[in-house]
Amino acid sequence: MITEQLSPLEWITQHIQLVGWPTLIYATWRVTRFFTIVETRVLSAEEHITTLATNHFPHMEASLQNQDNLLKSMDGSLKTLANGSGGTPRRPRKR
Repeated sequence: MITEQLSPLEWITQHIQLVGWPTLIYATWRVTRFFTIVETRVLSAEEHITTLATNHFPHMEASLQNQDNLLKSMDGSLKTLANGSGGTPRRPRKR
């Protein structure tokens, strides 16, 4: 058939495969690439979280334990000072 004699719908029906298959292959490639990138990022984030959990958190826990011990010591010192003062304020000396 000659192209001028085809209606637009018939022409599209005959030529859709020229555009359709490459478009479908390209879209499939892009979707696959997207999921590969997402998978790589998820694995990287998981590795980063694991590294934090194994390296950073134990150091942070030790630091917080040291701070806790220091605060307990300060609390005991303040209690000693408060109990040792007898509760009565001192009068200034006369000169």
